[in-house]
Amino acid sequence: RFRVLIIGRANAGKTTILRAVCGVDEEPVVYDEKDQRGLHNIEYSMIFPSNHRFVFHDSRGFESGTTEEVELVRKFIQARADKGKLGQQLHAIWYCFPTDSNRIITAAEQEFFKNIDTGNVPVIAVFTKFDSLDAASCTTLCDQGVPFEAARARAPDHAKELFNRSHLPLIQNQPHPP
Repeated sequence: RFRVLIIGRANAGKTTILRAVCGVDEEPVVYDEKDQRGLHNIEYSMIFPSNHRFVFHDSRGFESGTTEEVELVRKFIQARADKGKLGQQLHAIWYCFPTDSNRIITAAEQEFFKNIDTGNVPVIAVFTKFDSLDAASCTTLCDQGVPFEAARARAPDHAKELFNRSHLPLIQNQPHPP
């Protein structure tokens, strides 16, 4: 099974991404270290009952200014990156960045990308809630006098241009970018 740590602030769309990747519309089952149903903890495995090909771990969300969760994640990555058994190793880290916020990257996230050592585990940026950029772009174009139907048609390209110009560089310019 493919083991993934999914990271991002609260309400970043992490569970929505997991459901989409697994092709399910159900809640995951969380298992503790003894493979019994348990409470949320980064150490516990999350598995969707109808798709056992993935094992997920969730960081609960980084909040601005908090360092406790960043430290828990750092220790988890360090321990799982060096596991001897392939099935227990961490295979990838998906870092979710919601694009519906004025702050694409928080102080806690900057701390993560400044100091974290993921070893050989790749960190993959996942940008969520992109439809909010489309809606904002449509509004911007309408405010510039573009008729609604034309603005709606041009909004996705405008959103991509905005994303590439203002959002993406904030992530790419981190000391250890995904």
